[in-house]
Order: sequence, then structure tokens, then C-alpha cells
Amino acid sequence: MKRSLRFSILVVALLLVFTSLSVVVAQDDYKILYTGRQMGPSDVPTLDPSQASDVPSVQVITELLPELGRLHEENVVVDPGMATWEVSEDGLVYTFTILENVSWVHYNADSGEVEQVLDDDGNVRYVTANDFVLGFQRTLDPLVASDYSFVLAPWVIGAADWTNSDPELSAEERAGLLEGLQIVAVDDQTLQLTTPRASAVVESVISMWITTAQPGWLLEEVGDFWIEPENMQSYGPYALKDWVHDESLTLIVNPFWEGTDFIPAANIDEIVFQFLDNDPQLASFEAGDLNVSEVPASSIDRIRSDEFLSATLHSDFGTCTYYYGFNVTRAPFDDPRAVLAFSLAIDRVAIVENVTRRGETPAGFFSLPNMVAAPQQEDYPDIAVSFQPDEALALWEAYLSDTGQSASDFSLSLLHNTSDLHGNIAQAVQQMWVETLGVEVQISSQEFGTYLDLRRDADIYRAGWCFDYPDANNWYFDVFHSANDPDNHFNNAEFDAVAEAGAIAGTPEERAAIYSRAEQLLVRDAASIAPIYFYSTQDLTSPGIVRTYSRITRELYEKWDIVE
Repeated sequence: MKRSLRFSILVVALLLVFTSLSVVVAQDDYKILYTGRQMGPSDVPTLDPSQASDVPSVQVITELLPELGRLHEENVVVDPGMATWEVSEDGLVYTFTILENVSWVHYNADSGEVEQVLDDDGNVRYVTANDFVLGFQRTLDPLVASDYSFVLAPWVIGAADWTNSDPELSAEERAGLLEGLQIVAVDDQTLQLTTPRASAVVESVISMWITTAQPGWLLEEVGDFWIEPENMQSYGPYALKDWVHDESLTLIVNPFWEGTDFIPAANIDEIVFQFLDNDPQLASFEAGDLNVSEVPASSIDRIRSDEFLSATLHSDFGTCTYYYGFNVTRAPFDDPRAVLAFSLAIDRVAIVENVTRRGETPAGFFSLPNMVAAPQQEDYPDIAVSFQPDEALALWEAYLSDTGQSASDFSLSLLHNTSDLHGNIAQAVQQMWVETLGVEVQISSQEFGTYLDLRRDADIYRAGWCFDYPDANNWYFDVFHSANDPDNHFNNAEFDAVAEAGAIAGTPEERAAIYSRAEQLLVRDAASIAPIYFYSTQDLTSPGIVRTYSRITRELYEKWDIVE
């Protein structure tokens, strides 16, 4: 409430003082928002909830296909989404009541209208429990090969057998496995999930995009092409109007979404996502072509010193950890001493002060400190990594001596997805490794889709983990447990046991103590990654936009508005 009041005062002040920005956001009461937020320069990879594993995809899916539970974007708690639920006394059975009379819709480009989807008999198709069952089944289906099946599988009885089954099984054998999957539709509006163990993690998992309802009839008709604009059917506050690949994507308000206390009906008629890197976003914002822009690190001083731009700037604690992963299956990184040496040779303070310069916090741990049950760096100063060049060199020289090698024996490369920021960070770290360890590492940049395909085989790769739900389990078990096949091939039996124990311990304090050992293994004893910094969020918002400020990697645009 206080945040909204402060922002309303700011909007009034801006409207009175600044008149130079000429964004046309409303014509004849039709409101259009232009944003580059959370998109980046590349295309949205997918709109299939069972296939999505990236921030841009999830941002759009969230507006089209609301989840069972809805993660609140500001206070990061799980609210009712498409359902309310009750939990059995033993914590193992979740019974969901699905919202009634929520219709599937489709944007008709010929009529220019969002229309309700009809079945073969001409009746309106409403979202049912069976649609959610299909969503769970597809996310866990080995034929779909979802990147996120590993997150869902531990929390549904029968899911591990289904998702790990042989894709070559017969239809009869697959049907048998599906019968054992304990996510069932009791009736059209009642869904029941049975989990193998009680945990606070379950409610967070059901707030993820991988649990949304999906249109089975459409999948049968057009298969993977169901997510294209001419086919797409959805039910949330927005529908898909247009998707010009590699350029932009447009959402249009769904007039049939009546809204709830937690997912209101949208005020803005269209959301236009532009696929732009940070620098062209800023240029478009200043030209009046964008209402919301990311902030280029190279321009932060100019932004802060500019009267107008500084007034439109918002900074907040971020939702991700920026880190480098190391391929631990081959030399030199199959020895934890080498990984730790490369990690301790990174001057994290210099990176956030001289390269990123957007208020980031140097990271000595992997997990964000504001997650439920996350260990705190200040409580475990001997575990957290930092810039220690003397120790880094000693570890590296010991490794080289013991293996009879020299630094010149290695031809190493660092992979990052295309971005000016990632490139600048890579160049800074490259120089640090030269100066501290005497190692020259080549830098490779690839567009996002190719980067995702290649990073599993990279020597070193840039990565950022943004939480899917606000619990430390999402950082340890979901990312680096060996059952989930991490990109850097990390496989440590002790880490697995610690991650499993942390998920079911009684209190957040007990869990944090357990997870401190997970951090020690991950960043030191069995070193596999080099955490670099905890993100901050910064963006620019033009006058006249009334909005919330998300802490969950995605904005909920149905809560925004444009005022004259």
C-alpha cells in the first residue's frame, strides 16, 4: 500500500514537470504498453509451458495460462491462482478446486477480436481439472522431454516412473504408467495431487508455469504448432495477438477473464514486447517508443545524472544469481582445486563496481539470501568465496605440480549468450585469470538458443539462476542434484543427500543449517561453480504508467495501468 502511494505521488509530479517524452500509450481510451522488460535481444524460445525454461518464455506464459497457485510478484508468497486448495492432515494429499466458468479463448486475426473456443457441438470450452492433468502429464512425459520435469517429478507419486520411462514404450505400457501418476481429476472442477512426502516446497511448485492447464484437443490437431498465433488458445488475462519472430510479441486483453482477487482483469488493452538489447532499449525509451526499458550498465552514470531519466529509474533487490559453471568431467576442472582457484581469482567487487554498476551484491554463495531456508553468507564467512588471489594461485600451482602440467597445456574457452553485459563481464574475468593464474581463456558468444544447446559441453559457461519459487530447495535440489543432470555434470553423493535432507527438515532455521553444507560442497570442497553476484533489478518507466515492481523474474501486467 505504501509503495503504491509513493508511486502515485511520483507519477503526478512527473506529469507536472516533464513533458518531453512523447510516448503515445493511449488513443481513444485504448491503452497500449510497449516494453523491453525481461525480453532481451533474442526471440522468445517457446510458449509451451511444458517446454519453457527461460525468463522471456515464462513472462508471456504467465499472462496467457495462469497456474494453480499464483506467486505474488511483490511479497513472494503463494496465493490462489486458478484454484484454491486443502491439504490432508498428513500433508500428502492436495485437493484443488478449479475456478468455474473460465473459458478457453483465441484471438481471431480476421475479426480482430478475442473469441471463446467452442467444442465440436458448439459449446464453450471451459478450463477443467482434466486440462490441468494434461499439463502435468505433458511436463513429465519423456516424449516431450521438458527441461523442468525434474522439478515436478519429486512431488507427485508415480512421476519419476513416468518421466524416466523409455520413450520407446508401447502405447499400452505408457497408459499403465500414466495410471500410476497421482495427479487425477476427481470431477470437472476438482483436482487431486498425492505427494510422496510432506514438505513446504509443494505449494511453491504448483505456482510454477509447468503446472498450467493445456488444450488437449488443440495439441491433437496441430501438435507443436499450437503455440503459434494462428492456433494459440489460452484462458488468462491476456491472449496472444501476434508474434513476429525475432522482432516482437503482442498480447491483447482477454475480455472473458473476469478477474479474481489475485489475478484481476487487465486495464491495459495490449502489451507489446520488443526484442532489444539494453542499449537499443534505452534509445527507444528516450525516443518515446518504449514505456519500460532495461538499464544498460554503460549508461548508468548518465541516467543517474539526467533529471528526467533518474526520476523514471527504479532499483530493487534482484531475483537471480550470476555465476560461472565449470565442466567437471574433464581437466582441469575435474579437480575441485582448479575450479576453486578460478573462482577465487575473480574480483567480484570490481565487477559490480566497475562493470555492471547497477547495485548488484557480490556473491559468495549460490542461493539468494532472501529465499526460505537459505544460509546467510555472514553466518558462514569461512565458506563464502571471495577474491583471494594468493590462495587462488597456490591452489592452481599445487594442481599443476601434482598433475605434471603447466598452464599453457590447456586451451580453455568461456561461453556466454550474446549480450554486451555478458561480454564485458567475460572480458574482465578473462583478464583476472591472466593476471592471477597466468591462464588465457578464449571467449565465445552465441545467441540464446544456441548457447543453451552448447553450454553443456563448454569448458566454462556463463549462467544465471533465477528462482522459480522462493525456497532454497529450488537452488540446491532443483539445480545441482545429480538426478537433475546439471549442465556442468556435477555429481556428488554427499551433496545429493544434503539437498534431500534440506527439503524435508522441520524449520527454516534447521533447513538453512543443512543447506550451508550444500554451499560448502558446491563452491569449495567439491567446487563446481563460481558465484559472481546477486542481481539487482533496474528499469525505467515512463510517466503515466502505474505499476507494481516484481521480485519474481516476471511482471504481472494485469495489475498495471496507464493514466492520462
